[in-house]
Amino acid sequence: MTVYCNSCGAQNPDGARFCFKCGKAVEGAPSSSATPPPPSGSGAAPPKNLVCRSCGAPLQPMSGETIVTCEYCGSSVALSGDGWKAIQTHTMLMPKVFDQKEALDVCRHWMDQGLLHHHDFEESRLVDGKLSMVPYWIVPASAVTHYTYEDVAVETAKIGGTIAAAALVGGMLSGGGRGGGFVVAPMFIGGGGSSRRAAEISGQYEYPVVAVQGLQTYQPKDYQFDLLSRIPFEKRRIPSGYPILNGDISEDSAKYMGRNFIVAVQGDKAHHAHRMVQSLQTEVTVQDGELMHAPIWYFTFEKKGQQSILLVDGNKMQILNSVH
Repeated sequence: MTVYCNSCGAQNPDGARFCFKCGKAVEGAPSSSATPPPPSGSGAAPPKNLVCRSCGAPLQPMSGETIVTCEYCGSSVALSGDGWKAIQTHTMLMPKVFDQKEALDVCRHWMDQGLLHHHDFEESRLVDGKLSMVPYWIVPASAVTHYTYEDVAVETAKIGGTIAAAALVGGMLSGGGRGGGFVVAPMFIGGGGSSRRAAEISGQYEYPVVAVQGLQTYQPKDYQFDLLSRIPFEKRRIPSGYPILNGDISEDSAKYMGRNFIVAVQGDKAHHAHRMVQSLQTEVTVQDGELMHAPIWYFTFEKKGQQSILLVDGNKMQILNSVH
């Protein structure tokens, strides 16, 4: 179901609570239960006299918002169990381009890959396209995964030895192969070394968790922003007309979600490294992170009545995610 913003009329994905274009709350949007609830107190009505700790300007968070960026100076505050507090580490990635046509070139290259999709971009109609500064919690974490797997080479050698032995016995019983019609079936017999092996995979992460529940559909699984190019957040460096979205996912919730995402990524790495993985156990250690606003181009295409959505990382100029 398509959701339209009551403020600017922009089309948003199903389940969106905040407009991707203007950042306003979408009236009547359902609340999400996919993430753990923020700390107590975040569900209360926004305070009437909340002011920016940096410039003193009034802050007007929408109901449910837990991250608010000042429209005047760009300082941000977050709601925690102890109330509203200034975010100490707030960074940003600068957009490489502000021109929609240049951003669409990334989509063109991605959509037209492969012989069967050579004209996908030309045959699709652009429904909507916009650039927004989207908040992400960057969650630093280390992970260690212990797992066991079956060594295919050892298992193959055991099977080969079993078949050879069975063939030899069969030949003897059939008179050395002189008729008799004896059928040999492979048998798995004991002996030899065990084919089960233990392995370990470790990883260091600065995992990006999108801080807007309505955009969880586009949460990247194993994507890395160019974090080396991030700079301290400065609102004046973002031209007017490009919305800076607030968030409704607390840092504590982002840590919980980041931990689960990292467990899934570690599991994928184990399955990629070895076949026949038997068991997985991952330990993740999460540290305090930072809030980062990233420039995200959001494009909606339509082809033969079917819509697809592409998100372009406006800093790296790469496809961040796609939904069909």
